[in-house]
Amino acid sequence: MSNTTLTPPSRDRRTDDEAVALILQQAGKSAEEIAALTTLDDADQSAETQFSGEAPTIASLFGTGRAREFDAGRFSPSPKVAKVMGDSVDFLLQRKKAGTLLNNKCMLFEKNVIRGLAERGFFGLAIPEQYGGSGARLGDLGPLLRALTFVHPDLAVMFEVHNFLGPVTPILDFGTEEQKQYYLPKMAAGELLGSFALTEPGVGADPSKLSMTARLEDGQYIVNGVKWPITNVIYGGICVLIVKLVGHDLKPGRDSGMLIYEVPRTDTDTFRMKRNDLTAFDYLWNARFRLTDCPVPQSNLLGPPGKGLAQAFSSLAKGRGGIGVNSAAKTFKLLAQIILDPELQRDDPQSPVLNAAAGEPNGGGWTSFRSTFGKPIGSAPRIQTWIGRATAQGLAGRTLGDLCFRLAANGVRDETQGMIAKVYATKALLQTAINCYQIQGGRSVHTDERRKYARLEARIGSSTAIRPAHLIENYIGENMHEFTIATVYEGPNPVLADVGAPNAMTRAIRSKYLQPIGVAQASGGWGLTEMAKFGWFTAKTVIGSLLPSHGDLSGISDLFPAKRRLVRRAFKRNRVLGRDILTIIARYQTSFMDQSFLLGDEGGVFDKLCHSLASLCFALSLKPDQHEYRLVAEALDLEATIRMTGRETSPKLQAAWAQIGRRMMDRNSQLHRDLIGDMEVSDIPLDPRFIDRFI
Repeated sequence: MSNTTLTPPSRDRRTDDEAVALILQQAGKSAEEIAALTTLDDADQSAETQFSGEAPTIASLFGTGRAREFDAGRFSPSPKVAKVMGDSVDFLLQRKKAGTLLNNKCMLFEKNVIRGLAERGFFGLAIPEQYGGSGARLGDLGPLLRALTFVHPDLAVMFEVHNFLGPVTPILDFGTEEQKQYYLPKMAAGELLGSFALTEPGVGADPSKLSMTARLEDGQYIVNGVKWPITNVIYGGICVLIVKLVGHDLKPGRDSGMLIYEVPRTDTDTFRMKRNDLTAFDYLWNARFRLTDCPVPQSNLLGPPGKGLAQAFSSLAKGRGGIGVNSAAKTFKLLAQIILDPELQRDDPQSPVLNAAAGEPNGGGWTSFRSTFGKPIGSAPRIQTWIGRATAQGLAGRTLGDLCFRLAANGVRDETQGMIAKVYATKALLQTAINCYQIQGGRSVHTDERRKYARLEARIGSSTAIRPAHLIENYIGENMHEFTIATVYEGPNPVLADVGAPNAMTRAIRSKYLQPIGVAQASGGWGLTEMAKFGWFTAKTVIGSLLPSHGDLSGISDLFPAKRRLVRRAFKRNRVLGRDILTIIARYQTSFMDQSFLLGDEGGVFDKLCHSLASLCFALSLKPDQHEYRLVAEALDLEATIRMTGRETSPKLQAAWAQIGRRMMDRNSQLHRDLIGDMEVSDIPLDPRFIDRFI
């Protein structure tokens, strides 16, 4: 009963297509909606074939989840990979300290920085050794992304786009041996920087409306169309294009393809590109470009015709872990900005802060010395709660991102988990940014003069004489776009939560049970046999959700009593959510996918699953001696339990967050030392201790 699997039966692809279209028509969908939904579903199902095994999250909802499948594992790179990572980060830190990391005139990283990274093997980390790389596993790259984010967040995005979205991952997964031999060594050497072009002016969340076409003609593709906005697409680089193929006799909606495009070094008669002026990713090249009758060799097709979207979805699934890890790192960087004192760091980062009253923050920064009603602002329960929640959710988001990498590296496509890793971490980052903005107060809206004058001087070619004697910095307010864009990049959160996740969570159920019912009824029958099968599956799931024991905990290390309890509670919640999904299906029948407020975000099943899975994955990372981290695990479990009731918080949860927040603001705590103690922070805007400098 508890070992139910949802592997859909093998059927004729044409029969499945017709069944889905017929059911959607019965549900009142228009022809355009049917085309879009069936294209999306076909791409999702095709992407599944690129991986093996059942998605762990789906198994935990409707069967027996295996705890070891949710263990993010440990960072264990090979000596070669570790050396490349260490050398690259050291090099970047040296350039940052010397002020030679960024070219403010061009708003790019300095060319010799890119060259230096290439010489150290940075761009070949995720490329196998036989193609000139270091052969790093995806699961080894989370700590590197965190370090890159701390140096400069755009470095992490550049690394993600080059490796996970494209072209490294698509070429490795779908390329011929000739394509791998030709392109990967050049990418590993940093000769070709990569980008991934899916979005178009009218195509973002709905990829069924691709308008860039590639017409097969005399052994080559003639490509026409516009891609926009595309990150990291540079002159002389390499770009993976997702296009609509013409000339392959493919059905509409199933005619996508993936092409390798070598970007010219200048604009040509067939290629025009213009850089976008963004308020985020401002040191990356992000552009819009047009191809006009542009020839691309037929040998540059990646994978079979008609599978471009499926392959794109496969790459997106691997890339979402990077967004989660990156967002978690930014969360801790924000916390460091309001807790730490840059003046103290300059003197002696290890020196204790004297005269800190018992129970009051002693980090030395804004939360310690800004006085509100006679006490440091960090003593306020609300501030402690905000900081504690950000700490716990940042840790959980980081773990979810690492797990996303590990699953992809092991050939497991858990689409729902990938969306959770991205949505959970980016929502936590945005909430943390808003709260830090509020804690910093009105000074958050002040211009970051260091950035402002660096750009101004680069434009006019002047010396630094025009600068004020004491520049006002502003990391939090100046970067709000950076914190917000994370909720949009690689799929807007609302679309993933209300469309992508419900589709992923119910796909196997629809294929195995609902499509046969729909076909039978649309053909004039009752579908009683098919309904009986679905009823039996529903009954087994309901009974399973009521059982006291949940989840296979074999193979889990350090399984002490508290850890066992937290893991089992999480599996219990997931089974209840699986039951809720079936209840929604039974209630709304063919229109259940329209109930995004029940299946999606803001209190829906997916929202609850985000918190339950965050609690589960973080609990699995616990060790017996990590007492402060156990406080985090207990708080995450409590939050997930409360979310199951439709509430967001409670006095008990607020108290748990506040306890964690106090620890984060205490320089003697393990959480403070591990997460932010050694971070470099910028000056406090209009630092009140030195107000005479600014007046």
